[in-house]
Amino acid sequence: MKSLSVILSTASGVFAVVPGITVMISEVGVPPDSSKALFAGIIEALGVITLMLLWLNRKFIIRQSSKAVTKNAILGVVLFIISLFSYIFLYGILVEEVFRSTPVFFPLWENGELKELLSQYGSRSALIKEFGRDDIFELIQQSSKVPLLLTTILFLFIYQLIFVSLTFSFGLLAVKSSAEQS
Repeated sequence: MKSLSVILSTASGVFAVVPGITVMISEVGVPPDSSKALFAGIIEALGVITLMLLWLNRKFIIRQSSKAVTKNAILGVVLFIISLFSYIFLYGILVEEVFRSTPVFFPLWENGELKELLSQYGSRSALIKEFGRDDIFELIQQSSKVPLLLTTILFLFIYQLIFVSLTFSFGLLAVKSSAEQS
């Protein structure tokens, strides 16, 4: 049973550290033209804070029943699944792929000229085809800056929740299983 504790501790550490490093190297899942350093840094920091909070509260966790700890770990996994699916859904809706170019990241809602042009051309892809990727990128930056910023914050929140929820689940189980083996 000692090996289970080691596996869970290792898994929680991996989910606290590896995602941020992976984001820095590959930019996986980071919206186009967003800061990979910001996404990676926040994931790293929140993963480590999660593990530190679990370690700081280990006596409380140890006193909890296995049933209560399991329930909280399962809630963490459910939160992971909801976060992952939400992120994939939003990414699919708000990131418009552009042939042989960088995708364009659209805000949740459009303002000003962007809104007018979208209603005129009917779709994001038609708009990009008509004006080109770079002109649409500039238009988004000029006319929908606040919605784009709020959309980026939402993406960042959901993105970090994917990894923090797994770190929490594995860390919680690691703390409880290490106490039961002592």
